[in-house]
Amino acid sequence: MPTAPTSERWKPLRAGLVDMFYYDVEEFHFHQGRLLLRGNNGTGKSKVLALTLPFLLDGELSPHRVEPDGDHRKRMEWNLLLDGKHPHPERLGYTWLEFGRLNADGSPEFRTIGCGLKAVKDRGIARSWFFVTQQRVGVDLHLISPSGTALTRDKLRDAVEGAGLVFDRAADYRRAVDDALFGLGEYRYAALVNLLIQLRQPQLSKKPDEKRLSRALTEALPPLSPALIATVADAFRGLDEERDALRTLTEARQAADDFLTHYRRYAAIAAKRKAAAPRQTHSRYEHLSRDLIDADTRHTRADADLVTARATLDDLAAQQVRLDARAEALRQSPEMRDAERLRQTGAEASRLAAHALRSEQERDRLAIDVGRVRIRATAADGKAEAAARELLAAGDLAVAASRAARCETAHLALVDGVTDPGQVRAAKRESEALAVRREQAVTGLERLLKQVAEARGRLAGAQADVDRLSAELQAAAERIGAAEEATDAARDELSRAYGRYLAELTELRIEDPDAVLAAMDSWAVTANGPNPATVLVDDAARAAPILLGGQGAELNGALRAARATAAELGAEIAKLEAGGHDTPPIPHTRGPQARLGRPGAPLWKVIDFAGAVPADHRAGLEGALEAAGILDAWVTPDGNLLVENDTVVLPVGPVAGPTCAGLLRPVIDRADPQAAALSDDVVERVLAAIGLGAGHGPAWVTVDGRWANGVLTGSYRKTSADYIGEGAREAARRAKLIGLRAELARKERQIDDLASQVRALTVRQDALAAEHRALPSDAPVREAHVRLAAEHGRRRELVAQHTRAATIALERQHDLTEARTRTDEFAGDVGLPTDAESLADVKAGVGEYRLSLARLWPAFHALREARETVADTRTQLAEAQQRLDAAIELSLGARAEADGAAEIHRVLTETAGAAVSALNQQFDEVRKAQQTRAQAEREVRGQERKALEERGKAEGQRNNLRVQLEEAAIARETAIREFRAFTATGLLKLALPDQEIPDPATEWAAKPAVLLAREVNARLESIDDGDPLWERIQRKVAEEHKLLSDVMARQGNSVGLSVPNGVMIVDVVFHGRRQDVAGLAGGLARESADRAELLSAKEREILENHLLNEVAGTLQELITDAESEVREMNAELESRPTSTGMRLRLIWKPAKDAPDGLVRVRDKLRQQVDAWAVADRASVGAFLQQQIARQHSDNPAAGWTEALTKALDYRGWHEFAIQRLQDGQWRSASGPASGGERVLAASIPLFAAASAHYKSAGNPYAPRLVALDEAFAGVDDDSRAKCLGLLATFDMDVVMTSEREWGCYPQVPGLAICQLSRRDGIDAVLVTTWRWDGQERRRTEQSVPSLPIERSAIPQGGLFDE
Repeated sequence: MPTAPTSERWKPLRAGLVDMFYYDVEEFHFHQGRLLLRGNNGTGKSKVLALTLPFLLDGELSPHRVEPDGDHRKRMEWNLLLDGKHPHPERLGYTWLEFGRLNADGSPEFRTIGCGLKAVKDRGIARSWFFVTQQRVGVDLHLISPSGTALTRDKLRDAVEGAGLVFDRAADYRRAVDDALFGLGEYRYAALVNLLIQLRQPQLSKKPDEKRLSRALTEALPPLSPALIATVADAFRGLDEERDALRTLTEARQAADDFLTHYRRYAAIAAKRKAAAPRQTHSRYEHLSRDLIDADTRHTRADADLVTARATLDDLAAQQVRLDARAEALRQSPEMRDAERLRQTGAEASRLAAHALRSEQERDRLAIDVGRVRIRATAADGKAEAAARELLAAGDLAVAASRAARCETAHLALVDGVTDPGQVRAAKRESEALAVRREQAVTGLERLLKQVAEARGRLAGAQADVDRLSAELQAAAERIGAAEEATDAARDELSRAYGRYLAELTELRIEDPDAVLAAMDSWAVTANGPNPATVLVDDAARAAPILLGGQGAELNGALRAARATAAELGAEIAKLEAGGHDTPPIPHTRGPQARLGRPGAPLWKVIDFAGAVPADHRAGLEGALEAAGILDAWVTPDGNLLVENDTVVLPVGPVAGPTCAGLLRPVIDRADPQAAALSDDVVERVLAAIGLGAGHGPAWVTVDGRWANGVLTGSYRKTSADYIGEGAREAARRAKLIGLRAELARKERQIDDLASQVRALTVRQDALAAEHRALPSDAPVREAHVRLAAEHGRRRELVAQHTRAATIALERQHDLTEARTRTDEFAGDVGLPTDAESLADVKAGVGEYRLSLARLWPAFHALREARETVADTRTQLAEAQQRLDAAIELSLGARAEADGAAEIHRVLTETAGAAVSALNQQFDEVRKAQQTRAQAEREVRGQERKALEERGKAEGQRNNLRVQLEEAAIARETAIREFRAFTATGLLKLALPDQEIPDPATEWAAKPAVLLAREVNARLESIDDGDPLWERIQRKVAEEHKLLSDVMARQGNSVGLSVPNGVMIVDVVFHGRRQDVAGLAGGLARESADRAELLSAKEREILENHLLNEVAGTLQELITDAESEVREMNAELESRPTSTGMRLRLIWKPAKDAPDGLVRVRDKLRQQVDAWAVADRASVGAFLQQQIARQHSDNPAAGWTEALTKALDYRGWHEFAIQRLQDGQWRSASGPASGGERVLAASIPLFAAASAHYKSAGNPYAPRLVALDEAFAGVDDDSRAKCLGLLATFDMDVVMTSEREWGCYPQVPGLAICQLSRRDGIDAVLVTTWRWDGQERRRTEQSVPSLPIERSAIPQGGLFDE
């Protein structure tokens, strides 16, 4: 039957192996949680330990964790394939461990943990898996299938379905084991497993390491609760989020401030450039206004001159009337017909001349109109030509930029044939989209080029690793050669040293020195395992002390006994010489102090012989009374039994016949206060109750020593009476003194002789120990082999690393090729160069292209508007020219008619004759008068004409100026409108924050607008607004905008950029609201301040609520508990000194590398938090914050949970010191000591550490396992017994191995013992089981594992014979 649980906590019940090592199916039963595996070297006891504990708690297959000696060459597959000895190329096996406990209701509960392994030849461990189940192996879980083979992983999973789980990962398995049995948590569980691996190391005291012991004890202390760490970590992660948000805000604010600096400069330059147009147009408007006023003045003056002339003409007209009347009278005469005709023809000529003049004046006016329109047309042509030149320049710039951006063809396709506004708008959208696509393509190619560069860097690093490892391989080969030479030299030197050593031995008896040398030489070739020469010498050294020790033990025992006897004799002689007498021996039923102060006396002390009683009768009577228990019985004053734990004689009344009163009489020493309480009568009645002679009463004695006392009877005869009577006692005292002195002299001679023999034996033992210590150390050979093996191992590692590095280099080359292919394909698709310099030019070209588009499309609109104006002015000019041409034709016709009429009048005048002469005489007078008047009229007409010309000229100039003034007003209005639109963008406010600006939403009057422009220009006088700087600042703003946009986009905000009317406008959407850049910077500054304040508040909250109230409070409890735990450990250690009296103790103190300030706050951390003053809280808080900050800064990549776990690990602030009491002083346990003492000094603190680990487990029923390989080798029996007893006191479950130990000590309450045996040539291990129950070791029957079917018998030759 499988072992049943007997404890409420989990204890190991059974361990088992299935198809592992040389075992087919084997179980190892525990007794009270303890198991000892013993046997000679090579029987595999350490192998069983390696395959069970702590492997089944760890699950790691690495040899340095599985094997007790940590030998990396002992790989796990060897335990299955046996280095090729197994007949099959693959083997599947299991190792398992069963735990059990009793529930509160007495029902049993079980947990079985185990590991399945499959090894394949030349592949090692092909697969491993683990399981945890409530089933019991051999009861409801069979690891052997009915076909007789071990279960596969899938079949195991089916077998444990519903009762357990199967795991493929060791980490998951460890977590499951911890949850099922311990409840320590990942970190503490790992520390426990590491401690168990350390405890299991064979010959633990070879290199005692106080630091490792301190670390093991430290890790045994419970850390801060992971839940508390997680809570504080969450708080710090929240703090980090706040810090990240603040850092992001700070970054955004810095980016906004940087952008604002450049954007404000851009705004200043743009403002100055935009303010120039209103100023310049207004300046032209004012100049034209002045010219118009001057023209108006000249027009007014000419008009006044015209009025004056016309008034004079009116006077002359009246004179003309008078002259006309006189002339009329003359014309009424007959002579006047000819004169009339002359007059009529003259009048007609005058009329026609006037008509011609008017026609010419109209012609001149129309010519002025044509000139004015032509001026406007010329101006429009000039503007159109300028716009065309600007468009051509912008187009050329855009083409050049598109060429630089590698999108010339697409750009030309967009702008080719674009004329109407709709096409312009579409082309504008497409060109901007083109710019965006090119920018995205450049960005994508940059990313791919970066990947290529990274791949190239990784390839270079991989190739460098290959080259480095190649060089290291060469160096490793050289080191291997040197190590082999050093190994040979060390082997030769060790052989010579052993030869000298064996030749010089005197006390050590080596039967065959040549065999020792041969064994040593053979071992030194590989240095594997223990040195057989050392083993043979050690065996001889152990055998020799046994012989000498036996002699020494006999001599020391005899010497101690002789000295004790001599001391007893001396004390007895001293007492007798002082007058003391012997008393009857004190029975064990009475304490030595029982009769002190009690009234009464023993019977022998108050009686004496009466009269002459023969000496032989005296001796016989005293012997009979002593044997009957009456002689030393207590006599009480009243005869009653008043005492406990003593014998009292009662006077029951006199007996019939002779009594002792006949031979004895009362003799009471009245100087004795106790005896003085008795009366003679009481003593006489007691004597009278004792019969003298056989059969006289229930109690009787005879003089020959016979006696009876109730149901008892017997006989005892002495050679003399020693107690009854003072004389007898004095005679006895003297006789005894003589005998004792003779005996003491003999004992002293014996002591001197024994002491001399002990000294001689000590000399021999010292010589033996010296010879044993002088054994040449094989450490140089071992170290040489270790170095050689290390060099070979290093070379194998380098070969593996070189192979991996070469593989990685090929992978890196493949990655680089792929990255280049992707880059080339992408570059080919988007038409971009792959070299960084050209790509940078393209990127700059894309930026230039965006800026050129901002110039191109406004130029298109300006050209279209200019051409429309040219068409309008040309239409007006054509119409005016047409009217002028008609006027010219009319004036020419009128002038021809006037010239004809004038010629007719001249001819008539010439033909009128003399008749008319007289009349003409008169008419001459009239004519003269008229001529005078006409002259005057002509002069006045000249003045009028001049006035008309001046007025007409002024009128023409005025009209022209009015047109120009109208155009200037329009230009000024346009400039003001554009300036107002510019102010609406907020750029002017950005450039001049304190500048008062009219509402841009309302129309602006010219004067305030111009005044504003002039004020802007005056305030920005120092700003250079030249075209080169303007272009540079635009590029800089575009670059900074991209940076700001990237930063803001990471926060979910956007920063757009548009270029309306050639002005770069930044559109910010911050937290869903539109803001300007200055508002963004201010908002970010305010939010940063708010975040900083919130962060400070959260830091204070974490300090107060978490670090002080929770963490510090928990630390106070943990530190207090740790100190209490150390006191308890020391109490246990103090109660178990070694056989030599060695005692150990643990000191828990601040570590040498403890954090600064620990000493200052440690006392506070040992007090209740509520008792702290404000200054104390601040000091502790600062200390904890300092530890957290340092840990976080030292390892920024670690998470907060890891950082806080390390920073707040109070255990790391302290260290343990193990001290040994030596010569009355506590000294370091790592100092000089015997091998056994080193074992104890290294082992016992680790036991305490393991006990502390288990005590702090979350599961109160956790098992308390330790594993020991070659337990307590070199420790004497007494110390081993106490150490094993200490394990029992610590309530430890232990699996240990030993070559000779049985562990059967009274201090060990129970132990299962498995004796392992092997024979050469038989591939099997015989397991013989024993059980120690604390008192007796008994052989037990080997339990046969329960199998689903009967397995075939094992062949006699071994497990693997076919």
